[in-house]
Amino acid sequence: MAIDFFKDEEPVECSPFGICDDEDEAIKTPAYVDTDEARKDKWIAVVTNKSGKRIMFIAVDNKIEIKRDDGQMENRCDAMLHNEDYIIFIELKDQRKGYIKHAVKDQLITTIQIFKQNHDISAFKHKLAYVCNRQHRRFEYSHKEDMQRFRNTYGVRLNISCDIVIK
Repeated sequence: MAIDFFKDEEPVECSPFGICDDEDEAIKTPAYVDTDEARKDKWIAVVTNKSGKRIMFIAVDNKIEIKRDDGQMENRCDAMLHNEDYIIFIELKDQRKGYIKHAVKDQLITTIQIFKQNHDISAFKHKLAYVCNRQHRRFEYSHKEDMQRFRNTYGVRLNISCDIVIK
């Protein structure tokens, strides 16, 4: 069965804006956009849209149902952004250590592969993936080799940062 990642997309007209995830395992609410700068402390990712083009937000985890062959829910990234030029896969974290491997391997890669099975990713000029961690707004050391390997393997540029800039 085909999965339509775009069916519940929402336009975001302002800049900057935040992407939040309340990490409520019992209720399992999806990631969401917050445009109120008074609540910036809740923002895990901060998106600055310099393009002048409307951005569409897509909640993925706890919103788009993707199941494995055994019926269990597949790992998914938290959210996506897109316009006619950009597709951005976003994983939101709030943990001290050990988050990058899980975020990249289990969530971003899985979502990118399933997206490619259902949509033409080549339609987008810029293909990006972000790991955003509230506790590590900017990463202390380089992951250049891992990031280059990711780009070579999946055709998507990996970023480890909470600041997403759309040009």
